[in-house]
Amino acid sequence: MRRLWVIALLIVGIMGVAGCTPPVVGVAGVSVDAEGHPLIILAWCGDSAPEGVSVSHYEDTSGPLGAVPGPSSDATTKSDVTFVAPSLERQSASVRLDAPDNGWAVEPEPFVLRPGVLYNAFGHRGSGSGQVNIGSVSFSMESMAKLKPGLILVQRYDDTRSPAEWNDVVIPYEEFEREGQDPDRCR
Repeated sequence: MRRLWVIALLIVGIMGVAGCTPPVVGVAGVSVDAEGHPLIILAWCGDSAPEGVSVSHYEDTSGPLGAVPGPSSDATTKSDVTFVAPSLERQSASVRLDAPDNGWAVEPEPFVLRPGVLYNAFGHRGSGSGQVNIGSVSFSMESMAKLKPGLILVQRYDDTRSPAEWNDVVIPYEEFEREGQDPDRCR
């Protein structure tokens, strides 16, 4: 009986932890437009159009970091900006990082990419227990400089390596849109 009680507590604990993370209903990536302006690109499932895109970076006492800090680091996440979305009708959208247009607004101020800083961006809709995220992507000024229009930088988890790790992958826009609207991501 005691074993069943311990198993029941473990299951409830796992369910509680799993419930703390907003569901992810799409993908996020970065690219550049025909003039070389940096873009965040989102593709999502169904009626989960984002209300915004948040950009942040890691920082410690020495300043902004160019990599994900290790577990023993004293680094914290610093919020850079939030791009507020207009009403979005399609199942994909993009926002220019340097000068939002097409109804996008930026809070609190214009965003400027800085060399040597690793940024993270994710789309989101709702808040609290009703929040859903539309993927996330990590990028730097240097990684964006290597991109060409129509190609999207995303991260993929490679569990064939030891240790398993996230890797940058560049994919065509069409593949990106298919991934964002894949029924397996729409739960």
